[in-house]
Amino acid sequence: MALIATLCAVFLLAELSSSSQVQLHCDLLVWGENVTEIPEDAPVGSTVVRLRDSLVAASLVSSADDDNGTCWSANITAGDDWGRFGVRAEDLALVVAAPLDYKLYPRYNLTVELTNTGNENVLYVTLVIVVTDVPEYPPFYNKRCETPVLLDKEKGEDCTLASSDGYYTTANGDVMAEYRDFLQFNYAKKYPGNFVLKSDCSLRFVLSRKTMGRDGGIVTSAIEGRLHGRGEAECRDREWKTKGKITILDLSMDDDLPQWVVNGHFQGDENPRYVIAVELNEMWSTSSYWFRCGFNVTLGDNGGTVLFEWTFQYNFTGCPGGLYGIYCDRDCVCKNGARCHGYNGACECRPGWRGRACDIPWPEVAIVVETPGDSAVVKYIGTNLTLTCLAPHIDVANMTWLYQTGKTNNDTKIIDEGTAQNSSISFHPILESASGKYSCMVQAEDGQLFNATFVLNATECRPNYYGEVCSEVCDCEYGGTCDRWAGCLCPTGRRGDRCQHECAPGTFGKNCSMRCYCENNALCDPVNGGCICAEGQSGEICQHVSIPGNNNKVAVAVLSSVIPAIVVIACIVTGILLKRGHRQANGYSEMTSVIETLSSWEVDREDIRFEHMIGEGEFGHVVRAGLRVPEGYEVLVAAKSIRPDRKTASAVRDFRREMDILARIHEDKEGHPNVVKLYGVLTKSEPQYILVEYASNEELRRYLWTLREQCKITGDRKLLERLGFACDVACGLSELARLKIVHRDIAARNVVISDRMVAKIADFGLSRDVYVSSAYGRTEQGGEEELLPLKWMAVESLRDGVYTCESDVWSYGVLLWEIASFGEEPRYAGAPMHPDVCKLLELLRKGVRLQQPENCPLPVYRIIRSCWVFNPSRRPTPDELVRKINLLRPQRHAADPGYPGSHYIR
Repeated sequence: MALIATLCAVFLLAELSSSSQVQLHCDLLVWGENVTEIPEDAPVGSTVVRLRDSLVAASLVSSADDDNGTCWSANITAGDDWGRFGVRAEDLALVVAAPLDYKLYPRYNLTVELTNTGNENVLYVTLVIVVTDVPEYPPFYNKRCETPVLLDKEKGEDCTLASSDGYYTTANGDVMAEYRDFLQFNYAKKYPGNFVLKSDCSLRFVLSRKTMGRDGGIVTSAIEGRLHGRGEAECRDREWKTKGKITILDLSMDDDLPQWVVNGHFQGDENPRYVIAVELNEMWSTSSYWFRCGFNVTLGDNGGTVLFEWTFQYNFTGCPGGLYGIYCDRDCVCKNGARCHGYNGACECRPGWRGRACDIPWPEVAIVVETPGDSAVVKYIGTNLTLTCLAPHIDVANMTWLYQTGKTNNDTKIIDEGTAQNSSISFHPILESASGKYSCMVQAEDGQLFNATFVLNATECRPNYYGEVCSEVCDCEYGGTCDRWAGCLCPTGRRGDRCQHECAPGTFGKNCSMRCYCENNALCDPVNGGCICAEGQSGEICQHVSIPGNNNKVAVAVLSSVIPAIVVIACIVTGILLKRGHRQANGYSEMTSVIETLSSWEVDREDIRFEHMIGEGEFGHVVRAGLRVPEGYEVLVAAKSIRPDRKTASAVRDFRREMDILARIHEDKEGHPNVVKLYGVLTKSEPQYILVEYASNEELRRYLWTLREQCKITGDRKLLERLGFACDVACGLSELARLKIVHRDIAARNVVISDRMVAKIADFGLSRDVYVSSAYGRTEQGGEEELLPLKWMAVESLRDGVYTCESDVWSYGVLLWEIASFGEEPRYAGAPMHPDVCKLLELLRKGVRLQQPENCPLPVYRIIRSCWVFNPSRRPTPDELVRKINLLRPQRHAADPGYPGSHYIR
């Protein structure tokens, strides 16, 4: 090769001395070989070969040429059909002109024309460019974490791919500090390259500092002490699945960095002491990304162990068009209508284009699927569908659609044929008989063959439709499900084409096919066939009556004559009893025992830092506040008080009652994990306050609404999470029963969700005042108003004003119904949304109960119904409810690090 180059040089020099024009073609010696390697991720503008240096090395030119008025120009004449390379004129260098792609073109044989502009002699040089493969390049377009495009933002505006309201740190579940969005910190903005978003929807981030941040004292003391320079906090999501970890190192004690940190090019403080390496996986952008990272810290030689945690929540809001990266500061290279991925700048090419930037024309055949009004992956019977065959960059001689119903070619037939560049077939609507394999076969004018295939598998009706062609609408009521052929499949105890009717008297069960055997005209439960005995009746089938047989007719006649008067009197008496009963529960629920002193719970007003109001009603206020605890740090609390302008006797009574009950529950200062934690009271100044833990996730009812909206997007009903809440409340109810405390208002609105996703019973006195809700009915007695949760109240509470642990179980059944229905407000069939006491009593005594919610599993509904048995003694106890619900949940050992109730240690 060197010889060829030398001969070319000698020949050229000889010809240069003559006046004739000569053209030469030879292989040129380049960097000792005629092959040059370049990585596929070389940026545009990178130098591949310096042609002038090569000419000088081959003695074809001298450095004095330019001084003599002679110079060279270069032009690529062959081997670069798609313009991947170019020549920089000022230094005669071959450069990368467009993104390379090893998989498409790993080798280029370029012919470069070199022209001496002084004497117009021409030299043709052959260069071999080998493109080398680079791992994880080009970036993969992962639709799982595809981010939106911000159409209302333009380049140059301050944007971040994800946004957040900030994050907070906790110690043993108590909030220690809150911070603004980390992406807005000066350090994060200073080193944006330290964020690496990968094609597998994961994030890597490195933070190297000389000192730790605001809450670093506890962490650094633990790492430098018992953890010997290294701490690892495991990160989990809302479902308690492991999603990554945070590694914190004191480099003076442990410099064993994760390998991905060693291999990366990260910036930070010069000569740092601490390194924080964050690894997060599966960061889907379809919903809020929430994660919590924590580890146990032992404080001092005799100190206790503290669970130290960071909690983050981000929404992936996306970047303006043409930009990507964590700060939306990187330019996309995608062309020809390709979509740019907000994570890594990967391009999703349209048919007919390939390469890193989708700028290489690629002859191919593709079938584009259009589903008007239906973006689902599943193709439903009865919907419309259009398949379009595209043949970009192909000179089409013939385009044929083939349909194959079976697995052999004998089942194939031609359904369309022509010479058009594009061709479509449509289904209006899709029929089940149309299922099969559709292929588009294209023959180019040069004889080359191309094809693409689409498999149509239409076997289901779209939701809420049924029939042979799925054209009939179900519109099932009361939790009925829509069957492909039969239409509405009614839940137990319902009948009718839309499940709109209860079982006829004397029947019950599935399809109302079973017969009741209740005696004495007793009502039959349409679900389980249980007999609902009227007053004076008893026995399994109501076979016993207390009125002697000889006096039955007389008694019936007398009762018939006075029924109207009884109804009127009953309603009046019920109102009085409700008022009296609400003030005076039965023996073990009434606070008639000696009230324990609250002096040990009294806090100083100087230790409270009031913030903003988070709840206001007709009689009370709830304010978020910071409380300095004896340990020296501040915790967030909810401070509850009575409105000065509505300080009625009943409000003061309920306020005092809540203080007393919470103090009793917290006799050992620890309380119960499923009852809202009491931090203290303020009674020595006005207004008085009850200080309880602040629940960052608000009340259970609102959280259920959030789950409902998420379900509409993801389809995930999160039944296990909701059953976990139900189990939490039942555990709290068991503790109240042990202490002989009756809550009287068990409902989703009175259960809060902690930052650790634990449900806790709250609001023992002012719930009906602080949270204004249509769930409460008004009564007035003695000049004072009462707000009563009628639809959550047991029969005996409505009828006699009696409140017991058993009546709390009835209310728990309604709460469990709320959980199963994603927070719907209860509504009884045949009644208005807000029935009065008499109407509700009438329905309940007839056996009417809340219907099975849509998609509520039958085992769950059976538990719900068991809470609404007429006889209080036959209702399950809270402990039995816990056992029954746990049987429906996957059994995991409490020692399992993934078990929600266990602390995880690294």
